[in-house]
Amino acid sequence: MNNSWFFYLGTGLIAIGSLAVLFSSLSSLIELIYFGMFLCVLGIFEGVHALKIRPWNNLFLHEFMGIVYIAGGLLIAADPISDESIVTLLHAFFFITCGILRIIFSFEKETQHKKWLFFNGLITCIIGFLIAFEWPESGLWVIGALIGIDAIMTGWTWIMLSYEAHT
Repeated sequence: MNNSWFFYLGTGLIAIGSLAVLFSSLSSLIELIYFGMFLCVLGIFEGVHALKIRPWNNLFLHEFMGIVYIAGGLLIAADPISDESIVTLLHAFFFITCGILRIIFSFEKETQHKKWLFFNGLITCIIGFLIAFEWPESGLWVIGALIGIDAIMTGWTWIMLSYEAHT
């Protein structure tokens, strides 16, 4: 892959992340609706997959899982504001897990940008812990703002990768 693509990807992530921070309430609402729709699509795929697996002894379990995904997705997409507390806690666990994985990858991989990967993981972990420590008081705006910050940090990581790969 051409190194300029890393730069453009990073620049795009920084721009999108900045907009997410600037309009954090709106981006939180959009993210929750998107998450609900994603769960619905996941449920449909689970249901279709259930019809294709053999033996049929797990058919009802997979169909039930598909129905649960669809129902949960519809509930979140239909009224995302009422689900903000649960989704905020899920985001805390998501950021903590992603941050830990990025830190582990920074030690496991022999890349030129491992310090940026480590820093990105550290910031992502801190974001997760900040959400968790303020939960449930952390409002709907927290989700959009912190997703935006994570996108900005990931964008800078890609830009630094493009510069280090270019030299």
